[in-house]
Amino acid sequence: MAMGLYELFASITGSAHAEFTPCPARRFLSRRIFFLGTVWLLGVSSPVAGELSFVAIGDWGGESSEEPSTAKQVATAEGFVAIAKALKADFALMMGDNLYQHGVQSGAEVFHRFQETFEAVYPRHLPGMPFYALAGNHDYGEGEAANISAQVAYTQMSENWRFPSLWYKIHRAFQAGGERSLDLLIIDTVSLCGMESIGEEGMDVQLEFLGKAAYEGEPGRLRSEVAEAQWRWLETELSTSTADYLWVSGHFPIWSLGIDGSTPCLIERLAPLLRRYGAHYISGHDHNLEHIHHEGLDAFVVGAGKECCYPAVNLDMVPPDSARFYVAGANGSESRTKLLRILESYLWCRDGSGDPARPRRHRPVQGTAIAPQDAGHEGYGKNCFLSPRASSREFTVRRPVLAVLALFATAIFAGSWRGKMQFAWSLQRPLWAEQHWLPRGRHLPLVLGLLVVASSEF
Repeated sequence: MAMGLYELFASITGSAHAEFTPCPARRFLSRRIFFLGTVWLLGVSSPVAGELSFVAIGDWGGESSEEPSTAKQVATAEGFVAIAKALKADFALMMGDNLYQHGVQSGAEVFHRFQETFEAVYPRHLPGMPFYALAGNHDYGEGEAANISAQVAYTQMSENWRFPSLWYKIHRAFQAGGERSLDLLIIDTVSLCGMESIGEEGMDVQLEFLGKAAYEGEPGRLRSEVAEAQWRWLETELSTSTADYLWVSGHFPIWSLGIDGSTPCLIERLAPLLRRYGAHYISGHDHNLEHIHHEGLDAFVVGAGKECCYPAVNLDMVPPDSARFYVAGANGSESRTKLLRILESYLWCRDGSGDPARPRRHRPVQGTAIAPQDAGHEGYGKNCFLSPRASSREFTVRRPVLAVLALFATAIFAGSWRGKMQFAWSLQRPLWAEQHWLPRGRHLPLVLGLLVVASSEF
């Protein structure tokens, strides 16, 4: 995957079947990724006849029983529907937190919430499309009583809602230069990893619908048994799959830079499984849009279904240099591509404050949330951008020279000294907010040369 938005689109639309795993028989599914305000849509597609496409969205489920849908959810859904129609998507993947804030119980409440939060917002505009769902933490109640089995049962009441079990497999066969197939394994990360807000006893009660009673005096035992059964199922499916394209989807992310951050349980157990069998992962939970690439594994976070976005306060929780692209902060104000972060590494505090001897991987822009460990640190949150490798000894004259060259390159991108310099210093907007940032004509070799020099020093 590329580093800038232009390169991102160029790379992911250029090939239908990019080889991207250690398994020779497995292909990394061609992706078209669309950013529409607050939605990141994943299309699984082939440019030839018989194509297969799907769209995915997480954390979309209204606000409450009193406010079953929100203006931002509906606005995002409009983009979702438009892309689904443009791709002629085969299905939609709804990645949890389907019914905010505390799920549903039973009876009339279930029907009301699904009609207002789901049916009227998505299937109404995409009749006949199956919507495959999985559970998020809010669907389990997020600290209040809920009934996750009601969401599973709603499958029998709806022509569009597909939630047959807490974990299951979606299989598709299609033609794309020959016979191809996709296996998409749906998992329930809440039962796999537990949820502090509901507690082990509460989790056990919710999982009794699977057919086994909770153990008296042993909270968490039933959840642990369910989790181990699911892990066994997952490894069996991964190891026996013969599909060309193998993906897994759950609600909790493996890694994430948003407020909720990474999930230790999945880092420990899921990531090694995915690498072993050449699979990749897509999730929600953090209300961000992210692409993390680490040791051959691609993981996407698509959690901006009803709002954008959480601040990037947990960038230190993702592996170094693994964040290829992310949208974060209010209205995307902290969004970054890897290219932009390379340029940032050569900038220092606008007002001269900050400590070059204290490098930081995450540097929020002015007006955004500050990580707790950095609260009170002089210069933090004042547009300070320090090289991750900088120290009082390393901060030599070469860095300021390269900084000036990098800034000159970004000024050429803009086509406007005043507009670009304002962007380069404040970094209040994403890189692609500028309308004329791509280099042209005789400036192109100079710009690319400067960027190569800058990136080699990063």
